Formats: sequence, C-alpha cells, structure tokens
Amino acid sequence: MKIVVISECKPREMIVINKILQFQPRAVVVQPSFSKKKKKRGVEVLAKRMLAKLRHRALKRKMAVTGEESGAILNKVTFDAKLLNSPEGIEFIRRLSPDLLITCRAPLLGHEITQIPKLATINIHYGIAPEYRGNDTLFWALYQKDYGQVGGTIHHISQGVDTGNILARVYPALGPDDDETSVDIKTSQLLADTLYKYLEKIVQARQPIPGIIQQGKGKNYRAADRTPGKSLEMIFRNLLGNSSIPSQNQKVETYFKEESISIFA
Repeated sequence: MKIVVISECKPREMIVINKILQFQPRAVVVQPSFSKKKKKRGVEVLAKRMLAKLRHRALKRKMAVTGEESGAILNKVTFDAKLLNSPEGIEFIRRLSPDLLITCRAPLLGHEITQIPKLATINIHYGIAPEYRGNDTLFWALYQKDYGQVGGTIHHISQGVDTGNILARVYPALGPDDDETSVDIKTSQLLADTLYKYLEKIVQARQPIPGIIQQGKGKNYRAADRTPGKSLEMIFRNLLGNSSIPSQNQKVETYFKEESISIFA
C-alpha cells in the first residue's frame, strides 16, 4: 500500500510518523516549507514566540526520556506550503499515486487533493472532535478542566475544519502529575498505536472504511485564541497545584466498521 504523509514533522507528530514508517518504511513524507516573513514585533508576539520555543524544548526533553526520539525518514521531500493546493501541488501529489494520504499537523487541503488517494485521506487531530476542533485543542480541554474530553481523533478529511467522519477517538490515561507536555506525548503514542491498527484493517479490507458521521459542531479554536496570558495562566496553575488532573483510565474507541464500535484499554 502506497502511503503519503503530509506533516511539519514537529517532535510531537514524529511519534505518529515513526509508527507509520514501522508499518510502511517506504512511505513518502512531504514536509511543507514556509517562506520566512519579516517577523512581527511587539510584547505579545515576542512572548508567544518565546513560550512556543519553551514548549518545543520541553517536548524534546520529555521525548528523549521516554525513548520517543525521532527516527530516520527514508523518503522525505519538502514542498512549498503556499503551493500545496495549487495545480502544481495537486499534480505533485497525483504523481506520488497514494492509496492513503495522512495529514498530521499540515496545511488544510483542498478538495482536489483529498480525492486523489484510492482509499482515503485522513487526519490525525490532537483533540476530541467535534467538541474541540482547530488549533491547540489539547490545551483548551486542559485549560477548561474538561478532562473527559482530553484526547485525539483520527478522521476523514472533509471541506470543514476537523469535521470528517470519525475513525477513532483516543483518551490517554491521566493523573495528578500530568501537564500539557506529558498529555501531548501520551496522546501521540495512543494515536500512533491506534493508527497502526487502522492501517492493518484497511490493508485487510482493501476498500475505504467509512467511520461514523460527527454529531454536532463543537467549537473551532483559532491559533490566535491561545494568548500568552492564557498559556502563562496554565503554567502558574500547574506550579501552584491548582490544576491537579484527576486520574482516569486510558480509553480508545474505534469505528473501523460502520456498524460496530470496539473499545480496548
């Protein structure tokens, strides 16, 4: 099965990509490239940039401790993110001739690209859809202490933001010692393991797996919604012990057959 992955290949997402490469070592990973713009200035912009760098470093440190360091990618190509949905980008993906296209932290894809794969175009979303769609959705569930909705979703890509049919929802085990970084990694690991099971299923089925239709719209969070103030509030809540996460068990819901649901621990 020909698999194409589109991802920025950040530390968190590499956990998922490494699992895909375990399944199909010759999968092609397309990394969108972004042209360097003149950096905006201002206290809020600088604070947001600094907090993002600190979070990136925390993820890399934690991943090294847990043994989730990035592996080698055999077939990796870069492509201008601005051109991805252009005729040039569409032709580029078409030439790769994917059976399955997987996005994991990637630009939104246009309808023409999503229709190229023979089996499916799916997204790995770090949030429970439809309740938490868009950006920073693990953060928002933690920030709002909505711990029952902390997790990730594997879903088909439709024309909305994180609105396609759901193939799986994963809810990591949580405890008082968890924070955003540890939840990021736990969710990534669970998404990766569940995606591997999906890949096994779709190879056996040799046809698209429809999943289930999302019920409700939830909320679509924008990147701008997460201000430095909210990020700092979360950090101080953790430092002061005011955001102790209640313990809950890991749960995975799969919708690999339209008529059935399986839950495994």
